[in-house]
Amino acid sequence: MSIRELWTELEKSIKLGGSEYLVRRVRPDCACDLRIGVQEPTGNRMLLLKIRRSSASSIVDFPSSEGFEVRRILLPSDGENYVTLQLVLTQNRYADIFTSLVDDVIEGVAGKQKEKAALEEFIIRLRRWQSFFKQHSPDGLSKTQQQGLYGELWFLRQVIIPQLGSRQSIQYWTGPRGTQQDFQFPNCAVEVKTTVEKQHQKLSISSERQLDGTGTGTLILVHLSLDVRQGRGESLPDIVNSVRILVQNDPIAKEELETLLLEVGYLDIHTPRYEEIGYTQREVNYFKVEGDFPRIVEADLPNGVGDVRYSISVAECKRFSLPELDVISLIGCNYE
Repeated sequence: MSIRELWTELEKSIKLGGSEYLVRRVRPDCACDLRIGVQEPTGNRMLLLKIRRSSASSIVDFPSSEGFEVRRILLPSDGENYVTLQLVLTQNRYADIFTSLVDDVIEGVAGKQKEKAALEEFIIRLRRWQSFFKQHSPDGLSKTQQQGLYGELWFLRQVIIPQLGSRQSIQYWTGPRGTQQDFQFPNCAVEVKTTVEKQHQKLSISSERQLDGTGTGTLILVHLSLDVRQGRGESLPDIVNSVRILVQNDPIAKEELETLLLEVGYLDIHTPRYEEIGYTQREVNYFKVEGDFPRIVEADLPNGVGDVRYSISVAECKRFSLPELDVISLIGCNYE
């Protein structure tokens, strides 16, 4: 039974005059006592983690956000040696995301064999979600963000993983962590731009540093042109699942992929929304960013000017075209 189904079942048992916690234990194999719960009569959803007081005493503040918080409570069953940490949904508009959060926390905590390690993992996962709540909308990615993520995953699947394998490939996908380019290799960097316009295509550049090759080695700009159709083509969840399959036999790569998807704002809970749109590849271009390539870089700006956003014409970039085999050679250069 899923976490969502457990909550729904518990909510059916709420009494209007009640003042208790209705709970159901999950993952009995975990080093800690983990329980899904709701509170009477409010129906507040929560995850309860029972640990030794000595383990919790060293933690002053737990991560919190607009959608969740952690409370320390004493339940009658805790006795003198234990305390319960209560991870609570604080706003119903975040209910769907909170379900994903709790699934993720349980998965991380249950994988630890000792209470101290489980508590550390509990905090690590909450910090990750704290960052998510600060940066992303509870309604999911915008259409532009969906297209951009599709393009990065396409390049990961089609070009990088076949050359470097799953673990190295995921390691070099750095865009979700805020780097200037989407992929950073020892000898080159790659920025992926996805467009859906049919004519006079332009690429949006987010800063004066995005196409600045200083310190990157060779800088490559990938342009993926897509057709967009309602209910046809490959959807964003489709390509996410295809990359998951490619890394499924490497636990480290698998965990890192899920972390990066979270950091970029992708959640499976939004799959029904993302499935409505499908993409079909129209054109792929590879450009070597060098010399008089159409761009604005930091060194060109007057003092006091920054945070520059601009667009460049794909047609003007064509004279810097690079064969895909050259791109493969660059990203695979000097790897064992």
